[in-house]
Amino acid sequence: MSQDVIVNIIAALLTLMVLSRVTGDNPLFRVAQYLFVGASLGLAFVVAYHQVLRPAALALLNGSMTAVWFYGVPLLLGVLLLPRITGEQRLSWLANIPLALVFGVGGALAIGGAIIGTLLPQIRDTARPLTGGPEHIAGMVVLVVGTVLTLASFYYTATPESRSGRIVKGAAAVGHWLIMVAFGFFFAGALQSYLSALVERVNFVLATVRGLFGA
Repeated sequence: MSQDVIVNIIAALLTLMVLSRVTGDNPLFRVAQYLFVGASLGLAFVVAYHQVLRPAALALLNGSMTAVWFYGVPLLLGVLLLPRITGEQRLSWLANIPLALVFGVGGALAIGGAIIGTLLPQIRDTARPLTGGPEHIAGMVVLVVGTVLTLASFYYTATPESRSGRIVKGAAAVGHWLIMVAFGFFFAGALQSYLSALVERVNFVLATVRGLFGA
C-alpha cells in the first residue's frame, strides 16, 4: 500500500469523524477536533520559530543596529506584556503601552481599509456620469438610489413630525430592506461555499472507498 493511499485513508477517516457531528457531540468528533487544534498549534509554533523567533535571535546576536531596531523593539514590547499575563499588579500598567500600539495600529488599518477598499470605490461608482446603453444607465440609477436609501437607514436625528423627517423615515425603511437583501446574498454565498466544501469532502471519501475496493 503506497504512502498516498495511507494519507487518503487517514484523511477520509478524519472527514467522517468530523461529519459525525451531525448526530450530536460524540467522542469521534472530539478526537478529530483535538487533532485539528493540536496540529494547527504545532504548525503555528514551528512556523513562528523558524520564520520569526530564530531569525530574530540570530540577527540580534550579530549585533547590527538594523536588527536591533527591527527585532529588539517588538521584543521589548512583547516583554512588557508579561506582567499582565503573570498577574503582577504593580507592573501591569506596562502592558498598556504595547496594547495601545496594537489597538491603535489595528484601528487605523481597519479604518483605512474600509475607506480605501469600500467607501471610496462606492463614491466613485455612484458619481459616474450616466453614459452608455440603457442597461448601464439603469444599473447606475439603481446603484445611486440604493446607496442613498441604505445610508438613510443610519440617519437617526430626523424629527418624525416634520415632512423631511417622514421622508427620511420612509427612505430608512426601504434602506433596511435593502440591507436585509444584502445580508441574504452574503448568507447565500457563505452557504454555497460550505455546501461546495461538503460536496468536495463527500466526493473525496467516496473516491477513496472506491479506490480501496477497486484495488
